[in-house]
Amino acid sequence: MNLDYLKSFYYIAQCNSISKASEILHVTQPGLSMQLKNLESELGFSLLSRSNKGVLLTSEGEIVFDYAKSIFTLEENMYNSINSLEQKKNTLFIASCKTYGSYQLAFNICDFKDIHSGLDICMDTYNTSEVIDKILNHDYNIGIIKGHCSPEVMNMIEEIPFYDDEIVLCINPSYSKNEIKIKEVKRIPLIMRDSDSITYKMVKKFLNRSGIDMGDLDVLIRSNCTEIIKSSILKSCCASFVSKSCIQNELKNGTMKIIKISDLDNFDDLRFSYHLIKRKQYKLNTYEQSFCDFLLKNNTAEY
Repeated sequence: MNLDYLKSFYYIAQCNSISKASEILHVTQPGLSMQLKNLESELGFSLLSRSNKGVLLTSEGEIVFDYAKSIFTLEENMYNSINSLEQKKNTLFIASCKTYGSYQLAFNICDFKDIHSGLDICMDTYNTSEVIDKILNHDYNIGIIKGHCSPEVMNMIEEIPFYDDEIVLCINPSYSKNEIKIKEVKRIPLIMRDSDSITYKMVKKFLNRSGIDMGDLDVLIRSNCTEIIKSSILKSCCASFVSKSCIQNELKNGTMKIIKISDLDNFDDLRFSYHLIKRKQYKLNTYEQSFCDFLLKNNTAEY
């Protein structure tokens, strides 16, 4: 079947007029009429009948029109998909855990953008478990997580450590003490991350090993947003366990301080590395590889 003939029929029926279809397709009216006649000859039946109200579809014409509509909708979708793919080739998509994405990555990404000025960058933040799921679901090709992947997905994920960090107990500088004993943690009003976060799980493990149950803590607020936690600390004497990299500015300008737990000397449970991750079988494109190289060069993990 000649698709040009089918398209002529489709627009004549849609416009209910040969003259209007002629203007849209930039084909003369006699030319359109000839293409319609050729299509009808090929199919072996009439598709349109003329009336004083324009053109009307015959029973066969209604069937052909419905299929033509589907065909040209698919054609439009095909071109839209191709155009979308071309746009994505110049876009870098990154899924990052919230603690790194909202702070360290937010600063570093500007330097990377200076190097690749023609590149569009789309950066979204999630909990670490969500980042892993989105990489496995092919929603993103590269991600940044806090700590390691779970053993169940290690055979599908390649991870590279690139930045060391630790969780610290911080508080408003108006708090009188700079050091406390581990048992005193139970008496300080706390703001905690949500229970699904890696920070919460690491703190829970650390406290349990130190003889403290999470249920014994004086938790005033729970939030999955580090900025909410930081704002609450700045306005009160509440404390919180947060990643040290997230409070660098506050420590420098003296609006927060870290409380040392003096009767403990093993804080390995609170130390971790951020990891770049991708699917093991996936080959990074040029921009993705350049971004990974950039992070590894500027934030090499130290052990």
